[in-house]
Amino acid sequence: MLCADLLAKEVWTFSGLRTAYVLFVLHLGTRRIVLAEATFSPHGQWMGQMARNLLMACEDLEIAPRFMLHDRDELLVWEFDAVLTGAEAEVVKTPFRAPDANAHAERWVRSVMEECLNHLILFGIGSLRRCLRVYRDFFNGHRPHQGIGSQIPERRTTRETPRDYAEAMTDEDLTVECEQFLAGRSTPTTARPRS
Repeated sequence: MLCADLLAKEVWTFSGLRTAYVLFVLHLGTRRIVLAEATFSPHGQWMGQMARNLLMACEDLEIAPRFMLHDRDELLVWEFDAVLTGAEAEVVKTPFRAPDANAHAERWVRSVMEECLNHLILFGIGSLRRCLRVYRDFFNGHRPHQGIGSQIPERRTTRETPRDYAEAMTDEDLTVECEQFLAGRSTPTTARPRS
């Protein structure tokens, strides 16, 4: 199952402050962000292309989308749904005024805003896209998620259970590393937990 949503972020441009829209898609089974793209005008043609990009990304990750859950936002236009329906994915829309019905997507909005975008002044759509790409890579490749047994999405397959992962852990997996991502330079730090 895939969950999609849009979020808005103010970005400075040569013509002043403009609102950019970020379309993102989360694979619920692995908690992986499959797609995160930004634009100033999410019109039908762009949304249709994003749906095609999503299907290609799902194919690369060997994900067969059966359901797409999203809210009734008017910016998620019918072209997006039409491409997904053509690929045999059933589009499920949440009830009106029910953000909890798409709670995983809403949680990602909070994560990306609090952990990344709220701390940055962005100049142009390119800087927003770069930040999204870096944060998506961090979210998928480094950040553990409680919903999947504190695993990291890129290291998890949909067939593993949290218990299988915990039993397979070694002392090497218990090493804590700190690495900066958007701070300009990377300085890894390693610490061993106390016994």
